[in-house]
Amino acid sequence: MILFVNGPFGVGKTTTVGLIAQRRPDALVINPEDIGHTLWKQLPADLRREEFELEPLWPPLTRHMLDQAAQHYDRPIVVPMTIARPPVFEQIVHPLRDAGHRVHHFTLLAPAATIRARLRERGEGPDKWGPLSWEGNQVERCLEALRRPEFADHLDTEHRPAADIADEILTRTGLLPAA
Repeated sequence: MILFVNGPFGVGKTTTVGLIAQRRPDALVINPEDIGHTLWKQLPADLRREEFELEPLWPPLTRHMLDQAAQHYDRPIVVPMTIARPPVFEQIVHPLRDAGHRVHHFTLLAPAATIRARLRERGEGPDKWGPLSWEGNQVERCLEALRRPEFADHLDTEHRPAADIADEILTRTGLLPAA
């Protein structure tokens, strides 16, 4: 099983996935951001795009990594990643499903003000991109895109602890360990 936890930057994906991994120590967490950073280390600056979703090599590398991990390891694969562009989502998720992998996808959402507050809490601040970092500038774009039906199942995180979100995801996917 491949379990995507999607959502805008700062919504709580990393925290939620960390809790899922605590509850399921057998889970293999694969963070596509690491794939993107590895790709950027290989590319000269003039070939790098502003974000991983815009890199032409990132979707197929991510898809291949997840496909191979699911084939070779008998473990749930948990993927925290912001994928807000439908064509990129389709390049990664649809072929995995077509290959016979059981893929679950959840999108964490919260109001923009809540996400910005969470970004500030984790130390995001002004940088060359603006008053709240590059991630802070992506909040509205990501929220608008990720509210679309192709990014469901949507989970509102505003007034819920991350532990509740993690437990809901584990329950809905059948991965909640027996008590």
